[in-house]
Amino acid sequence: MLTKIPLLIAILLSFLALKAQEKKKTFKESFDANLIVESDNSFGFKDKEIQKTELILKPEFSYKLTKTSKFVLKGQLYNELNDNLENGEPQQESVSDFSKRYFIGDKTNLELREFYFYTKVFKKIRLTLGKQQIVWGETDGLKLLDVINPQNYREFVLDDFEDSRIPLWSVKSEFNIKKYGVQLVWIPDNTYHITQDFNAPFFTKSLFQSPPKGVTTAFNSTKKPSNFITDSDVGVRLSTFKKGWDLTFNYFYYYDDLPVFYSNVLIVENSNPVLSIDPKFERQYLLGMTLNKVVGSSTLRGEIAYVFDQYFSSTNPEAIQGVEVSDQYKSALGIDYIKGEYVLSVQLFSDVIMTDIDAYNRDQFETNTSLLISKEMMNDNLKVEAIWVHNINHKDGFVRPKLSYWLNTSTQLFLSSDLFYGDKTQLYGQFKDQSRVSLGFKWGI
Repeated sequence: MLTKIPLLIAILLSFLALKAQEKKKTFKESFDANLIVESDNSFGFKDKEIQKTELILKPEFSYKLTKTSKFVLKGQLYNELNDNLENGEPQQESVSDFSKRYFIGDKTNLELREFYFYTKVFKKIRLTLGKQQIVWGETDGLKLLDVINPQNYREFVLDDFEDSRIPLWSVKSEFNIKKYGVQLVWIPDNTYHITQDFNAPFFTKSLFQSPPKGVTTAFNSTKKPSNFITDSDVGVRLSTFKKGWDLTFNYFYYYDDLPVFYSNVLIVENSNPVLSIDPKFERQYLLGMTLNKVVGSSTLRGEIAYVFDQYFSSTNPEAIQGVEVSDQYKSALGIDYIKGEYVLSVQLFSDVIMTDIDAYNRDQFETNTSLLISKEMMNDNLKVEAIWVHNINHKDGFVRPKLSYWLNTSTQLFLSSDLFYGDKTQLYGQFKDQSRVSLGFKWGI
């Protein structure tokens, strides 16, 4: 059934395109194309070696059928000369068959990033059908409500959000009911986070417990949802404006994009015990809201998410298969202050496990902070910025200073650094040996 989805979508896209065709235009008037070429090269401080050498081509095409209908296609050709971030050709077990990248050798892959049809139905309903990104939330540095699209963790959280998100085959409809904007989302694409192998530079080893001494580990195949209808994700968002506040109310019923790692110790006759790991994706649902308001030169921002039935790896010896379940509360409060060319943004992230369980390598109450400072100079041609993310509980984090300069209207140069610190057993501190400096460019035609 899954392999038929692209064909079904193509047929439906064609049908909608014919319905939307109102007035013929020349191909030149309707068609638009552009290309972005990016290069990003990083040098690691610890090993004093090139960490990555990326060359990325991003072609984009759009064809406007009418004033309110268009096709959009975004592709990507990605080459990582060192073959370091994703060593060899990944198995892509967490990706659906119709969303997988096509690899040319170990270093190069082709990807259909987005392919969707946008139109208006009955003049009131805005419909987007196809492979796309759907973004909820507006936090900097860390994600909270931005959970609809899974993420490629090739570079942990260092990639731009737009690049790290994995677009999904989805249906999104938007319309208004009185003072409320309504967004409905249906996602039949069973694609989840792309995580890295144990030997990859940005493998998040802090999430996994080491087996007891003398016990070997055996990873079994991941149990992945596959039913087109019953395993779909669905979401609803309501938006409104009240007393100066922009508000949204969110509901999302979905599979967590990171599998639960159930574990069992098996006693093998005449051999050492074996810790059998059985990864499985589990259902959960989320209630959330966002709020922001402009007050003078400042913008107040907030995001709240309450996740029901979040699964945690546990250190409790009585935990069933090494896992405990609890609801989880997350929030982000921020303020953005703008004065002239200066921007100052401060955020406070709270993460609370609602039940007193023994979650591995984290506290019941976790707090992260972020600070973003930026300034544009030289008629906005030069931008200086830095973001600092810090975990108060474990005193680890990272700092990302960056300089970007527009050489001309189509070419941007940048120089940046990613500096991790803290204990190597913690989420950010584990990457302190991957701290680096990067140099690259973006060129658009």
